Order: sequence, then structure tokens, then C-alpha cells
Amino acid sequence: MKLPFFNTPNRAPEGRDGGPGDPSDTPMMGGQVLPAAAAPVGEEPRDESMLTPQPEAGGPAPSMSRTPSVKVNVAPLGPTKIAARDVSVFYGDKQALFDVSLDIPDKTVTAFIGPSGCGKSTFLRTMNRMNDTIPGCKVTGRIDMDGQDVNAKSVDPVLLRAQVGMVFQKPNPFPKTIYENVAYGPRIHGLTTNKAELDGIVEASLKRAGLWDEVADRLHSAGTGLSGGQQQRLVIARAIAVEPEVILMDEPCSALDPIATAKIEELIDELRERYCIVIVTHSMAQAARVSQRTAFFHMGRIVETGDTEEIFTNPRERRTLDYITGRFG
Repeated sequence: MKLPFFNTPNRAPEGRDGGPGDPSDTPMMGGQVLPAAAAPVGEEPRDESMLTPQPEAGGPAPSMSRTPSVKVNVAPLGPTKIAARDVSVFYGDKQALFDVSLDIPDKTVTAFIGPSGCGKSTFLRTMNRMNDTIPGCKVTGRIDMDGQDVNAKSVDPVLLRAQVGMVFQKPNPFPKTIYENVAYGPRIHGLTTNKAELDGIVEASLKRAGLWDEVADRLHSAGTGLSGGQQQRLVIARAIAVEPEVILMDEPCSALDPIATAKIEELIDELRERYCIVIVTHSMAQAARVSQRTAFFHMGRIVETGDTEEIFTNPRERRTLDYITGRFG
């Protein structure tokens, strides 16, 4: 049963019927045509070619572009699930994100990498409006999920967060039994009509999270009594119990040992066949192992996005190369 997070009838996404006549006339992002930014009133449109270093007469072409625009290596792997356009985030007078635009494909793992404080987690939280819970936080721009603006007034944030689940750095199971941790979401959202259905959801969710065989004989024990890796898988089971469409993971393995981390990474690879997954990680090796798409953030801006293998073996932006090779961050 799918939870509608909009209080209004479904409507066609804006701007899908038209579009530019020549895609090469508009900037590209992840293989999708992005709306071109309009020039200010009374000002001539700028020549974008001036942003790219030009070779001197008779000299070699520059080896790497220094343009501040986002570099895109290849097109997304599947249909776009989430489309962000010109997203900025402010904490009071401080701006944390600057005009971020990014397409996130469905049934794919997209990794956000970058140094601490670059805006990865801030952008992640805009997708299910977790920033709404922070006093003084303001989000501008547009974020569409399946063509619907998640920041529209008609959106119920509680139902949105059921469809866009989140897993945090530190495992946070409820102070309830293992069974009740998983059953809580389906119960409060009315996804079941009887105990047998609820039992089935709990079992299926724990199996998808790779935890059923380890806890089947102690479902009524406290979830907080599990190991750290088991708690994180319990949290993932809790998230998928309400059948979300997107799972956000904010450094889900940062507090886990290598064995538990390997199990979580195997689980992520299995879950991507059913869900759109976005993961924030400081581990370059983890991003390379689990993701198919990677976006590099730096100082509140998105620098480069593309196929993970291309990002790590043939980045187009100097800052990306410097970061993944350990020159900063």
C-alpha cells in the first residue's frame, strides 16, 4: 500500500509538455536538461564560453577546466526519481548551500562525497524536509519527487518522511522490542488490518534487512540490546516496513566495525533493486563500492556529478581530483 504524501490530486509535472527546441542550448545535469537561468532584467545574457579557459594561440589546450559550473560525466542510469533545482539552504543569516541542482535516478545508489561541512548532509535532509525541524532554517529552490514539489504546502511532512525514509550515523532504535520497532510504522499509518498482516510485514522487513535469521527467536527482546551493526539493520528494517520509495543514509557505517560495515554495504546493494538510495559518506572506498552515481560537494556547492567509476578514475574538475587523492579534506 503506497502512502500518498500530497493532500491534493495528482497533477502533471510542470514544464514537462514544453522544453527547449535544442538541448545543446541549455546547461546539462546528469544527462537531463536543466532550466537555463534567466539573465537579470536589463542585463544582456552572459557569454558562457568566457567561463572556460581558452588555449593561447599555438599553445596546448588546458588539461582541466576551471569553470565553476558543475561537471557531468555521463547520463543517469535510470529514470529520475528526485530532481533538485537551484536549492539553497540558510541557517539564519548563514548560507550553507548555494544553488544546488542535481538529478537522482531511481533504483540506484547515489553517493554524496566531500569534506566535512561542505553541505552533503544538509542537502540530504532537504529531500524529506528534515530541515523543517531546525529553527531558523530556510530552504529555497525546488525539489521534485516524481514531478511533485516536496516543499509544496499541500505536502504532509509526516507522510513524506514515510515515503522518504532516513537512516542516521548512529543507530537509533526505539526503546521497544525488535518486533515493535518494525511494526510501529505500519501500525500508525494504517497499512495493516489484522495481526497476521502485521506479522508478515515485520518478517518480510527483517528478511530484507538481512536480520531475520539472527533475531527470529527473540523478536520480543529489546531492540537496544542488539549489537551496533544489528541495530543499524533494525533501523533499516523499520524504514522499509512502510514501503518507502527513497532511502536516505547519512554516514550509516561511521560508527560500525568493518564486519558490520560489510553487512550494511551488502544490504545496500540488495536494496537498490527496489529503492532509490542516497548515501552520504566520508569513505572514498565505500562510495566506490556501493554507489553507481557520485556527487562531489565543496563549500556548499556541487562541483561534479557522474558515474562513480568515472568520478574516481577520470574526474573532470581539479577539485574533485584533489579531494579523492587526499590533497585536502
